[in-house]
Amino acid sequence: KILWKKMMIYALPLLIAGLAGMTNETIDRILLKHLLPNPATAATELGLYGAFYKLSIIMMLFIQTFRFSAEPFFFAQEKEGNSRKIYADVMKYFTIIMAIIFLGVTIFYDVIKGFLGSEYHDERGFLVVSILLLANLFLGIYYNLSIWYKLTEKTKYGAYLSIFGAIITLSLNFTLIPVLGFVGCAWATLVCYFSMTVASYYLGKRHFSVPYQVKRIALYLFGMLCIYFCIYFTNLNMWINSLFLLGFVIFVYRLEKPKLALKL
Repeated sequence: KILWKKMMIYALPLLIAGLAGMTNETIDRILLKHLLPNPATAATELGLYGAFYKLSIIMMLFIQTFRFSAEPFFFAQEKEGNSRKIYADVMKYFTIIMAIIFLGVTIFYDVIKGFLGSEYHDERGFLVVSILLLANLFLGIYYNLSIWYKLTEKTKYGAYLSIFGAIITLSLNFTLIPVLGFVGCAWATLVCYFSMTVASYYLGKRHFSVPYQVKRIALYLFGMLCIYFCIYFTNLNMWINSLFLLGFVIFVYRLEKPKLALKL
């Protein structure tokens, strides 16, 4: 009975967090067909958004793979003397990979969208996929940060954060869908995951401080966004844009090379 009680105290908040997380992931498509101002085009808009959402799952596949392997690793490292330094390094390199995936998908979007039928080649697709990719990037960072409440057995905070995100998702979808259509759904997803990430980071600093290299991570995200806006506001050839990706990889390698050499 004692063990069962401990299990329930630990796991029930995670169940609530999972249910709230499902709201964040799926409620936009449920609300979209009911909140669009023109019911005649609702089915078409929902189909387009669903197709664009599938393209953003390219990043989500990596996040889920990472999540299944990272959490057991984090728990295994808990009793090591340098565990928090390891958590910080994992976060940094995870962010680097996510930034490369983001740039890769946006640069080669014209190729990737070929997996969809020609009827899904809507001009809003590039923007929506970009927003959803950025949202998933922050969701991945949030999964990294969430280890603090699992290691400290304060899983109730996971429930609080997920409910907080669900409230943001519902509020923004009701506000933005009538105005922006499915583009509003994408913005709501991004704001939700970004807000959860920021809240989890500051709560984690109070309860389980990890020396994340925030300035370095911010630098990489800033560089990623600068390249993205160059792509978005110019009509350069896709292969010319790929040089930006190569430059980003070289830039990251030059900054990280001394640390990698030291570890080896």
